[in-house]
Amino acid sequence: MSPRVNTSLRAAAPAVLLPALAVFASAAGSANGPADESSADDGSGRELRLSLSTGDEAPTAATPVVLELTGTNDGQATLILDFPDGQRFDFEVISEDGAVVWRWAEGRFFAQVLGRETMEPGASLRWAGRIEAGLPAGAYRVRATLTTVEPRTVEAPLTVLPRS
Repeated sequence: MSPRVNTSLRAAAPAVLLPALAVFASAAGSANGPADESSADDGSGRELRLSLSTGDEAPTAATPVVLELTGTNDGQATLILDFPDGQRFDFEVISEDGAVVWRWAEGRFFAQVLGRETMEPGASLRWAGRIEAGLPAGAYRVRATLTTVEPRTVEAPLTVLPRS
C-alpha cells in the first residue's frame, strides 16, 4: 500500500512560500541599491574589488592548478552581497577556441536558499577551486564569477606547460 500524500497541503505550500520568498528577496537589497553593484566607488562609499589568482608558477599537464577568487571591500561602507542560492562562486577554464574545458560547479548541487555575505570596510573573502592533474598543455583563460544576484566576473590567463 502506498502512503497517501495530502495534495491540498502540497499545493498550498508554493502559494505560501513564493510570497514569503518575494518579500525576503525585496528586503535583501540595501537602502541605496544593490551593495555588490560596482567595482568602483559609486558615491556611497561602497567598492568591491575582485581578483583572480591562477597560482605562483605555470603548472604542467601533470600537476594540479589551484584557483583563488578574492573579493575585497575597498570602500568605506559595509557591503552586503546577496546570493540567489547556496553557490558563492564559479570558475571556468576556457580554451583558445572559446570552449569551456573545465567548470568548477559542474556536477555540484547547491542549496536552493537565498544567501548573504557581509563585508566590513577593508575585509576580504576568498573562494578556491582546484583542477586536478590532466588539463592538456596550452593557453587558456580562467573566468571567475562571484555568483551574486547580479553576477560579477574577472578573468586571467593560464598557461599549462607540457608534462616534463
